[in-house]
Amino acid sequence: MVPAKKRVWTFAALVAAIIALLVAGPAFAAEFGSGDTYRLPAGQVIEDDLTVMAQEIYIDGTVDGDLVAMGAYVEINGVVTGDVLAAAAEVRINGVVEDDVRAAGAGVIVTGRIGDHLFAAAGGGEGAFSPMQVSGRSVVQGVRIERSATVGGSAYLFGGEALIDGAIANDLQAGAGTVVLNGQVGRDATLDVGKVTIGDTARVGGVLSYTAPEAASVPPGVAGDVRFEQREQPQTTTPAPAFRPGQILRPLLMLAGFALLGWLLLRFTPGALRRPARALALRPGQAALYGIAALALLFAIPLLSVLIFLAILLFWGWFPALMFALLLTAALALAWTLSPLITGLWAGQALLRATGREASDFLALCLGVLLIVLLSLIPWVGWLVGLASLVFALGALILARRGAFDVPVTTATPAPTPV
Repeated sequence: MVPAKKRVWTFAALVAAIIALLVAGPAFAAEFGSGDTYRLPAGQVIEDDLTVMAQEIYIDGTVDGDLVAMGAYVEINGVVTGDVLAAAAEVRINGVVEDDVRAAGAGVIVTGRIGDHLFAAAGGGEGAFSPMQVSGRSVVQGVRIERSATVGGSAYLFGGEALIDGAIANDLQAGAGTVVLNGQVGRDATLDVGKVTIGDTARVGGVLSYTAPEAASVPPGVAGDVRFEQREQPQTTTPAPAFRPGQILRPLLMLAGFALLGWLLLRFTPGALRRPARALALRPGQAALYGIAALALLFAIPLLSVLIFLAILLFWGWFPALMFALLLTAALALAWTLSPLITGLWAGQALLRATGREASDFLALCLGVLLIVLLSLIPWVGWLVGLASLVFALGALILARRGAFDVPVTTATPAPTPV
């Protein structure tokens, strides 16, 4: 079990990496929204799936289908008849979601009703950055199922802190640094925590099982059967692991390779990076949709390539067939590996604009690629960063290919000569 302090950073990275992935559900919805602030007014009904990418998102009306929402702040006050997939610094469910909810953010707060299962990952807990400010708003961190909230299915909660005051009809599974249980669980409750607090109002219909460094005080009548498993605390005198040069050499080599290749492209073919990055900055949501469509097509290519491989093997022999297989594999690997050049330039420019600073495209690319490389090194979730980068890069290339976002390369800031 990962210690609570380390778990906070893991889930913060998960939030950043999962944003692009969450669109994989109803990504080809008929309705799409974007902008600084998106609001579906009360009384308005969208009779289809809805995908929204904006800084602030407010759903006061009704979505008769699935909802995908990504931004800095997401608030659902109306009704969603299908699933909700949301990623933001803070996600609030105040209304009604008739099916599943999958949410990731620094804070996930539920005060309304969820018809089926809840999957939530959030931060908070010991070592969290508090108070956390996003877009001028103070973010409430952790997963919080308030007293007025009801979950019709099971709840799966992960993060630094989890507070359960509401009612969960089926099972509860939580892995967090701190868990406070005051609400009702219809069936079993399984907790893997650093610290757990069980209130007098807590009720578990089945078995209450928890794993923690120390046994907690469980009031009588909370559950018919309580099972405790003690987890050994990490030794504070553990010697520091020996430094291995490979731990830092590989990331440095990756950064150097990206910097060199990025400088060459910006120097000799600047449009190859600037046009896709410009398209991604203007239409990130559309780029994500195009990228997912292209990725789906890429997954279908291996099936088709098997037939082509067999045909080449039959008519031209094994060597041309082997070269074809190697070429196809190399093309897919190259697209995955070099996608941070586009997404890195886009991310670096966005970070510089957000901080009110100006720099050349080369420095922006280095800054963005550095962020992507560091996130990709996180265990278990690093591959999500690579997949998200590939999706956005493919979509940006498609948009740039259409020619609607061409940028005059002569007006761009020239790339500096590398040291």
